Amino acid sequence: MIMELAVKKEELIKWIQNSKDEDVINKIIALKSDIDKQVVIHTINGCPIGREEYGILLNEADNRISSGEYTTVENLEKEIEDW
Repeated sequence: MIMELAVKKEELIKWIQNSKDEDVINKIIALKSDIDKQVVIHTINGCPIGREEYGILLNEADNRISSGEYTTVENLEKEIEDW
């Protein structure tokens, strides 16, 4: 199945590269834009988040974690005790 997907992707890439029809390329770009805007998750408040925005949020979270900007469960439990 994975190999089948790889073959499909290669065929699609070759087809796009050989296309001389700008209208076809514009339609593919529009399709990509629509897919990027599809809702993939909702916030705890119920606000929808699209694929592109979700990717940005994940990268930002990863950067915060890498730079040490996070709270451990232990620290959170200590903070709750002080409420």
